[in-house]
Amino acid sequence: MNRASRLIKVLDKALNRYDSFGDNPDAFIDSVLTEIEEPLERLRQKSKPEHWVEIYVERDRARIKQEVLNRVMALGSE
Repeated sequence: MNRASRLIKVLDKALNRYDSFGDNPDAFIDSVLTEIEEPLERLRQKSKPEHWVEIYVERDRARIKQEVLNRVMALGSE
């Protein structure tokens, strides 16, 4: 597993610790960043272009998931 994969795995674990983010999910960003600080620093120390490509793909995947879930929620409220 490369450094980017490890970072994403730790991020997913950090997010899975929460059952809810309430009305302000943005309030959790700093605490989650703190939780991933160590793998993030390791990634930054020995980063390779393919690590960042993996992170970009994961970010895009999250955007698509968010939009799909927003549409599902809209359909559910009809």
